[in-house]
Amino acid sequence: MDVNNLSIEPFANGNPNFWIPEPQIQHPLSEIEIVCWDSTSTLCLSKDKEMGNRFKNCFTDARDLKEYNQEV
Repeated sequence: MDVNNLSIEPFANGNPNFWIPEPQIQHPLSEIEIVCWDSTSTLCLSKDKEMGNRFKNCFTDARDLKEYNQEV
């Protein structure tokens, strides 16, 4: 993937699509997306559920974004 020539340009600032019941990775060819959010949080989205589970096992303070969005 040539990140300098994307037809879809992922963005974080002002993107409401992270705060919906089923947030999705922005670029259809991506397998994961890591977003540095507001210098206080990092959003990690992955198409591989097992990768997400391993991440949560290593970083026990991590919260599931879908669950967080349902609570808010």
